[in-house]
Amino acid sequence: MARLSHPGAMQPSRPGATRTAPAHMPDKFPAGGRYRSYMAFGATSFFYLAVALGMLRIAWALGSGPDAWAAHQARLESPLEVAFHVLAFGVFVWAGWRFLIVLAAKANPPRIGPLPRPPLELFPPMLGALWVLASAAVVIVLWGIFP
Repeated sequence: MARLSHPGAMQPSRPGATRTAPAHMPDKFPAGGRYRSYMAFGATSFFYLAVALGMLRIAWALGSGPDAWAAHQARLESPLEVAFHVLAFGVFVWAGWRFLIVLAAKANPPRIGPLPRPPLELFPPMLGALWVLASAAVVIVLWGIFP
């Protein structure tokens, strides 16, 4: 059942010729229907923020000398930090899959340059393969396998 929002939320600054409908919250908002995946996708921003703040903490430790860096490395080995990074990795993989594979396939134009668009059934496997190759390239470079 939809609940009414603030009664003055949709009022115009001055009266017009037509009246606006009273504002109300959509049915099943925020955790039902299609809103669940929208809210989950939006909630990934907290993990992006936490990882960005962690990167700032790493930069601060690097700039504070070898002892601070060693202490920070020891802190990163705690089970709580490892669990957070495993969870964040899962969230980032889900968000990347949702954004790059599911949504990008639906947002492609009907024509790509002079060629017609391939069938929509081909987009998720093609984008998924491209995503896996790009991720593998990043891992190879960061791991130091390929300079």
